[in-house]
Amino acid sequence: MFYNDTRRQINVLAEKMMKGNRCRNIFVIIAIAMTMFLISSIISIGSGYLKSAGRQQQMLNGTTADIILTNPSKQQLLALQQDNNVKSIGISRQIGFIDTTAYPRINSILLRWCDTAEWEQHIAPAVGTINGQYPASGNEIMLPSWVLERMGILEPVLGQAITVSFRYGYTDIHWQPLSEAADFTFSLCGWYEDYSSNKLYDNAVAYIAADFWQTSVANETNTKSALSLTVSAEGIDQLCAGLEPLNALQELTDLSKAGSSKHSAGPLAAALGMIVTIMVCGSLLIYNVFYISVTKDIQLYGQLKTLGMTKRQLRKMIDRQVRILSFWGILSGLAFSAATVFVIVPFGIRTLAGELIMDYAISPSYSPFVYAGAAVFSFITALASSRKPARIASMVSPIEAQCYMAADAPGKKSSRTARGNKVVQMAVRNVFRDKKGTVLVLASLFLGISLFVVVNGILAGLDVSYLADEYMEDDVVITAGAQTAFSRRVLADLQAAWGVQEVSYTTKLDGQWILDTDHIFEQYCADFCSAGTVPQSAAEQYVQGNTYQTYLYGIGEQDFYKAVELMGSSAEFSYDDFSYDEFCNGNLVFCASATIVPYEGTAINGTIELLLNGENYTVTVAPYYLSAKFREDGKTLIAPNIYASREWLERVGAAAEINRIALQTDSSERALAAVNAVLADYSGVTVTSKLEKIKELKASFRGITFLGNAISVILLGIGLMNFMNMMYVSVHSRSRELAVLESIGMTRRQLRHMLLIEGSTYALLTAVLVLTLGSAVLYGSFQLIKVQAAYAVFTYPFVSVGFSLAMIFLLCSLVPLLVYRAEAGFKI
Repeated sequence: MFYNDTRRQINVLAEKMMKGNRCRNIFVIIAIAMTMFLISSIISIGSGYLKSAGRQQQMLNGTTADIILTNPSKQQLLALQQDNNVKSIGISRQIGFIDTTAYPRINSILLRWCDTAEWEQHIAPAVGTINGQYPASGNEIMLPSWVLERMGILEPVLGQAITVSFRYGYTDIHWQPLSEAADFTFSLCGWYEDYSSNKLYDNAVAYIAADFWQTSVANETNTKSALSLTVSAEGIDQLCAGLEPLNALQELTDLSKAGSSKHSAGPLAAALGMIVTIMVCGSLLIYNVFYISVTKDIQLYGQLKTLGMTKRQLRKMIDRQVRILSFWGILSGLAFSAATVFVIVPFGIRTLAGELIMDYAISPSYSPFVYAGAAVFSFITALASSRKPARIASMVSPIEAQCYMAADAPGKKSSRTARGNKVVQMAVRNVFRDKKGTVLVLASLFLGISLFVVVNGILAGLDVSYLADEYMEDDVVITAGAQTAFSRRVLADLQAAWGVQEVSYTTKLDGQWILDTDHIFEQYCADFCSAGTVPQSAAEQYVQGNTYQTYLYGIGEQDFYKAVELMGSSAEFSYDDFSYDEFCNGNLVFCASATIVPYEGTAINGTIELLLNGENYTVTVAPYYLSAKFREDGKTLIAPNIYASREWLERVGAAAEINRIALQTDSSERALAAVNAVLADYSGVTVTSKLEKIKELKASFRGITFLGNAISVILLGIGLMNFMNMMYVSVHSRSRELAVLESIGMTRRQLRHMLLIEGSTYALLTAVLVLTLGSAVLYGSFQLIKVQAAYAVFTYPFVSVGFSLAMIFLLCSLVPLLVYRAEAGFKI
């Protein structure tokens, strides 16, 4: 038996059938293109979010290294260089400090040298914009841009001379001073944007050339060094264990675990859920289009089988059509993605990140593998969706094909009756004649509308005014810069300003030392230092045994009762258990934890000593920690912030400058303008208003709303195309039946009424699903959101639901009539 090669004939026949199904081709190409576009966009946004979160942590760390080992021995260095898990090694050395007495807004400037590998592979990728080059000669220096700004150099120039007081050594308590402070003139060779945690403490790192220290009193034995390592993920724990035990001068820091975001799983799960939903909707449309197309052309397939075409050849012919349509669909999706990717991906990451990731860390991902993967997913979706229709076409016999009618309903026929509206009964029966097609259309419409309702329902519950209350308790907060001194006169002026109802303020003493006699801060400080964002130099500067340097704030009566009220929310007592007179006599202070150490509500018991003007004052600490942002922005040193009576501090001669003023206003634009007018003569002042915060949040929510609604509209569009295709084929396949009905007396008005009821039935069933199952999905989704946003209030989106269902009723009613109008010329 000789093999008969019919591939060419099958391909020609497949292409001719495609030419006769232009409407189907358009639907399939659009479905594949949208599936391709949405999958590639969501994967790019999800991967970009994770990349941005990782980059932000690296920028906070100030390095891309995974592990830092201080003062490594030669044996350790040799072993690490031979370790296959170590990808890169960089070395740095702390040479000395610049005296910052002349710059009160700068706490310290550490001079550091690093080798080429450290700078190029670890430091440079973890900082912002770099201007200039790394220092090459002895007197060149590179500084953070914020340091230059606080030095008064607003427009730095390469080669600019900068004279500072500098000393070698004493970079921490383990290393002795190597010289006295002396003026030295550096040449500015560059500057960089610093986003590390050093900046939070007003500490900076300046980079110098090797020549600067190699020809000085500093050398490898009397200065602190650090080894930075990039290690494979599976080798980190093993490497850390291998470096133990450490000597007294060594410290091992694992940065790979610092700042591991608990929020990363949420966006990733959301992205995976969206991809699955899109693939399901896309496959529903593709499957429905091919299914209806096959049933429409089933008689043709039967004739081909009569002529000798085998089941395998029929499947090959349909597969050929799928491959051609997939090619053009994927190509269209790629073209659309390429045209919009540089707008959609950054916008999507920014929307998904919210307040979790800062703008400077946003890192869009444009990997070609993402688009290749999306193309493969889209092709697999199209191929899988066409499997069953192809099997139906191949399995039908020639005799069955000639008698086949897609609208025929199997099973028992209902008995004839004279009761009821025959047009309505016929319409409802027609809807369920093809149960599988009906289910597919309803599923597509339900998914699209439900996503639209869920997005708008969740956002309706996230009232920005409640969210603004989470950020700010006061209507307006005025914060003074380090160089700004408020006079008492400004308080009276603010109280007299239009719309201002209440004024309260705090004072601040920087660098106040406290003695922890009862060791009540020991565990807190240990947790703070283990958070992974505290430089060793800062820990050694602010902690000396059980003596800590911290911020001491003075508060008034209003803030006292607010502090007690906040503690009362975590404990079984009220502010009646505390005496304001006792507070004013200096017998009681409050402690507030840092943002990175959430001790709010944690019990604390004991006394501390405040060192004020050479005198020691023993005070009792209130029994619970306050929130990190109580009357502050969450910034602390190592120890908790201390809040004492402002009146008592003034009596003991420790009065401080006003650092923060809080206002309660009538929340109007006019009141904010009046406050700004009072502060017009003050520089270095930051004014934050709840009114402006609400505007910012509304703008952010508009982005989330747009992104969610855009996806839901696309999914709804897939559902509507499913419905349009279903109705077109339904009317087309019943053209002979409709003509017979018209010949026996049914008017065209009755026919249009019947089709209108059919479309309305789809809309009604979709509405029932949305109002029942969709509402349950909305409520369940909202409960998940409420875990992260306790301020959220469930609000059913009646307007969104009403609008979407009205659109569905309108479209589902119009489509059958338009299709019938196009097919009305059929005759028996």
